[in-house]
This record gives sequence, structure tokens and C-alpha cells, in this order.
Amino acid sequence: MICMGYANLSAEKVNKVKAIEKEMDVTLLAYEVPKYSSLKENDLKRIKDLEKELGMSLVAYEV
Repeated sequence: MICMGYANLSAEKVNKVKAIEKEMDVTLLAYEVPKYSSLKENDLKRIKDLEKELGMSLVAYEV
């Protein structure tokens, strides 16, 4: 499973995106693929227990 998140853009990159949006008369959304977190065994167990309790799947990404 790959979940995209909004990209964290510098002011320079935002300006470049805005320029091409204006030129092309479109709206662009910038996404990036997050990196999965490396979990310690105990943390993984805590998440699995919570998944079971909530009845859903959880995915841990690095911040």
C-alpha cells in the first residue's frame, strides 16, 4: 500500500509550481511518497494490538 501525502515545498519550488499553473491555467497538487517507519518490536506489537482493538489497519510513516 502506498499513500501519498502533500509535498513539503520550499518557497522557490512553490513559485515554480505557481508559474506553470498560471501559464497552463491549471491547478497542480504536489505529492510525495512517505517513507515507512522502522519500528522496534515492542512498538510494532503496540500498533498491532491497536489495529485489533480498532478493527482496522494502520501504517507508520516517518515524520
